[in-house]
Amino acid sequence: MKSKKRCKIIRIILFLAICAVLSGCLNWITMPPNVVWMNLHKVKEEGPFDYLFIGTSHGQYGISPGKVDEVTGKKSFNLCMADEYPVDTYYLMKEACRKHKPEKIIYELDPSYWILDQRLGSTSIFFYKEFPWSLNKAEYFVNKIMELEFRGTLFPWSYYKNNLMQAKETAKKKLSSAYQSHDPKILDVPGGHYADRGFLYQDKAEGADKGTFNNVPWDEGQIRPAALAYFRKMVRFCKEEGIELEVITLPVPADTIANMPDSFRQSDAYFKALTKKYQVPYKNFNFDDGLNIDRSMEGYWDYDGHMYGEEAEKFSAELGKYLSEKETKKEN
Repeated sequence: MKSKKRCKIIRIILFLAICAVLSGCLNWITMPPNVVWMNLHKVKEEGPFDYLFIGTSHGQYGISPGKVDEVTGKKSFNLCMADEYPVDTYYLMKEACRKHKPEKIIYELDPSYWILDQRLGSTSIFFYKEFPWSLNKAEYFVNKIMELEFRGTLFPWSYYKNNLMQAKETAKKKLSSAYQSHDPKILDVPGGHYADRGFLYQDKAEGADKGTFNNVPWDEGQIRPAALAYFRKMVRFCKEEGIELEVITLPVPADTIANMPDSFRQSDAYFKALTKKYQVPYKNFNFDDGLNIDRSMEGYWDYDGHMYGEEAEKFSAELGKYLSEKETKKEN
């Protein structure tokens, strides 16, 4: 009887092991090299950095570390990425700080990520799956990934099954020397390229369709409790680690603000009050009249506020000037 029970347990263990191996193989052939994988490698291997930018796709396409550094004399990295909600920002921040602790963390805040729930799908596990194993990853798993549907928790490849047709190409990329050396050229960035320490440079396309006004109107009553909770965690983490924290909001097109002025004013007032409460500096570049960039649609590839690479570099020089002036005031 004991022998039969033992055999049954062994068969179950073997079955689970085979499932795990197959799932791992499917993950490998369906998930192509991506910006998260590239950024997490570079922020660890090319550090330490003085400034770490974290936040959303506005920062990813709008902040060029190289241009910022030309003005500040510092060394910075851009860890802003698309679909990065406050929970993801918090764990990415902690992951980046595990090996190198920056002097300052600058959180690029997009209000829409505070009032919307993250969609289930490949983007909901996009960051977690690229984290190396650590206590930070385990905490991330417990506090976010376990709350997703079981496919995201157990079978990440299920969100990428449409990539099976490109499995051969993905495998070829992952076996290449470019993949092993983390060459940015291996990444597929539609309409642009991975330019510099997390910055995605979007090429200007004359006559391109920029869509319509699709910004999410601000509604303080819709603020997600998790967003506020993870902002508090960011503040506490930086305080405990002796890291300076600052919050910024990047400028969107003037047409977009004109389309919904009350929404932008209300969100600005809310975040000014919130950051003041936690004694964190806040700068909203939407209301900086002295900003020397093109705020017309010529400088953006959509109404949401994503900059073309050329305009992003101009803004980054302005951002560097702002940060440098703050450093000078602090020293005097």
